[in-house]
This record gives sequence, structure tokens and C-alpha cells, in this order.
Amino acid sequence: MQKAGYSVLSLLFLSLVAPPAAFAYLDPGSGSMLLQLVLGGLAGLAVIAKLYWHRLLALFGVNSQQAESDAETESASITTSEPSDRSQ
Repeated sequence: MQKAGYSVLSLLFLSLVAPPAAFAYLDPGSGSMLLQLVLGGLAGLAVIAKLYWHRLLALFGVNSQQAESDAETESASITTSEPSDRSQ
């Protein structure tokens, strides 16, 4: 008896939840729009990652100070290099 009650409740629930038949179609523009949505979202995530790159590295525990000090050392060596003597 209890099993029959669950069956009736299940059928009632499914009949209320199931959508009615829709006589519609998706045109090719809909697929293109969905593709643009996905690609735009990925591009947006890439821009956010670029803007917050150092915070992301700190979040994952990567030591970005070593990379920054290497970049500063390299830029300092470029700016302090001796000028070439062109008055020969």
C-alpha cells in the first residue's frame, strides 16, 4: 500500500514539474549568440586575471617577490649601463 502511494505522488510531482510540449526551434543565431557569450566570459576572466595577477599568485602561495626583484635588477642594469663612446 505504501509503495502505491509513493508511485502516485511521484506521478503527480512529475506531471506538475514536467514542462508542456513546446513547438519551437532554435535558429542558427541562437547558437552563435551562446558561443559569443562563452567566449566573452572567457575573455573577461582573462582580463580579470591580468589585473589581479599578483593577488592570484599570493592566493596560490607563489612567491612573486623573487620575480619582481629580478625584474628590478634587470631594469637597473639596463639603465646604468655605460653609454657608448661615439666621438671617435
